[in-house]
Amino acid sequence: MSPTGAPALPPRKLSQTNRPQSVQSIATRLKNPSLEPSCIEEAEWYWGDITRDDVQEKLADKPDGTFLVRNASNKAGEYTLTLRKGGTNKLIKIYHKNEKFGFSEPYNFSSVIDLVNHYRKVSLSQYNATLDVKLLYPVSRFQQDEEFGTWKSLNVDVVWMRLIELLKDILKKSISYEKLSKEFQTAMVDISSMRMGLQQYQEVNRMFEDQLRVHDKFLNEAERHESDNLVKNIEIVKRRIKLLLDSKAVLEEKLVTQVDYSQTLERQMYQLKQEGAVVTRKKDKSVRWLLNHGVAYEAIHRVLNGTDWNTCKPEDIQLPQNLSHLDEGTWLLQPCSRVDAERLLNGRRNGTFLIRPSRTGQSALSIVCNGVVNHCIVYSTPKGFGFAEPYNIYSSLKDLVMHYSQTSLEEHNDSLTTTLAYPVIAENDKKLNE
Repeated sequence: MSPTGAPALPPRKLSQTNRPQSVQSIATRLKNPSLEPSCIEEAEWYWGDITRDDVQEKLADKPDGTFLVRNASNKAGEYTLTLRKGGTNKLIKIYHKNEKFGFSEPYNFSSVIDLVNHYRKVSLSQYNATLDVKLLYPVSRFQQDEEFGTWKSLNVDVVWMRLIELLKDILKKSISYEKLSKEFQTAMVDISSMRMGLQQYQEVNRMFEDQLRVHDKFLNEAERHESDNLVKNIEIVKRRIKLLLDSKAVLEEKLVTQVDYSQTLERQMYQLKQEGAVVTRKKDKSVRWLLNHGVAYEAIHRVLNGTDWNTCKPEDIQLPQNLSHLDEGTWLLQPCSRVDAERLLNGRRNGTFLIRPSRTGQSALSIVCNGVVNHCIVYSTPKGFGFAEPYNIYSSLKDLVMHYSQTSLEEHNDSLTTTLAYPVIAENDKKLNE
């Protein structure tokens, strides 16, 4: 970005298949969610380059028939349908060949939209007999984040208590996982001992079988007075073999039971691990939200480390908050032109910033980075404020400022190696007082 121009901050990574949408397109889609999309980027169920972990989180505890589509991780131009069925996620590759799409050849659909629309009316058992379900419930990326309800209804106290509950849940799951892990290790040791015992049974059984063969050989050649003793010995060996086989059968049954038990433990551990990952991501999202809304990092850090879990409100910890950023008057200047912004910011330290009206009708961020005043547009869309799609998610300019006071603008532009560190008015007041 040139200091003389005013381009928008582009996303750092943008899939070739993720063409930006216009504000008008998004607004139309929000007002008419049932409207047929003209391209896959407009489809509510299409999530682009979302990760598998994010998919797992979005589909957790959803009913059968819930689905979304994302870009395939291993090949450009292809997609992955993730469908909820039987309480688990089913991943189905959508292939693309000769301008046609499908799950398997022959590919009959002219677009992914046509494929999805078809299976919203018809069961996927046409493709796979085990998938007797339709694509019933799309996970919409146009809806507000439902983790805490709509953003406007949130307050710091609600998210703070949610964070503490999530941390308690993580601790509970961690303790359960450790307990299961110890039981699993014990079960595996028992299984190993049982398998070794079965090998020993087989060796002893071979020894007895050898004794029977020797006795049978001598019996054929023995005198009458010798044969009686041999017959008795043969009966003794046979009884020992029967006892041995009975004991071996009991051990084999115990082994089957123990293997089943270990597999149950393994499944429970896997489930706990997946649930823990989902809760951890919710915890991380809560932390980011609190930081963006002025809660001091030190307060959050103490809670993350297991202290102050009985604290009802973050301010009860009595740590300072970033008050200058919370005061819009220190960085939101109206009226203020581009020339005015450069006059105010020239010579200031890196990270000094303001937000002003833009000639485009939007807002503009002006910020010092590497000794130069840079300018970029802040878009206001139906989804919220932001620098570029799909990151226009902040409910107000203040929320955006609080987020980027903790997060580097490198997230969107590699050349902006700074946060929104110093509101221009607060910085000017500081200089006047020095």
